[in-house]
Amino acid sequence: MAEREYINHPRKEDVGRSTAYIRQDIAKEGENISQTVEQIGERIKEKLDWRGYVKDYPYWALGATAGLGYLASAMFLKRTTPMERIMESIAEEVHDSLGGLRAGAAGPGLIKLTLLGIATKAITSLIKNATSTVVADRGAVPRPQTGCGSIVNQRADT
Repeated sequence: MAEREYINHPRKEDVGRSTAYIRQDIAKEGENISQTVEQIGERIKEKLDWRGYVKDYPYWALGATAGLGYLASAMFLKRTTPMERIMESIAEEVHDSLGGLRAGAAGPGLIKLTLLGIATKAITSLIKNATSTVVADRGAVPRPQTGCGSIVNQRADT
């Protein structure tokens, strides 16, 4: 009961002492907090120092670097579409078949080479039309082919 009276009716001398003690406690706690913050900062620096991890675990670091390099290269590689692969293989076949004709292109072989080029252009346009109809059958809307040899009239709306 005496303690309760002390809390309810403090004396001036006790109030002065208690504020001094509180200030000392605050100063001590402030120092403790600053030391704790410094320790936490040092631990964070140690954890974020990648050189220490590389020294301690060189094979893991090498594997992680190789994996990251592989992922980065996969992000920047351009993947060819099926249409590009088809056109590339056709171009290779035509190039291989024209190998003998290009050597004799100085004389009458030039006419043959020109006619073969026109035929190749016509065949590739037929293949493009055929692949566009295949795409149309799968649900995509085909684009009308315009140009030389096309059945679509370019001036139909005028």
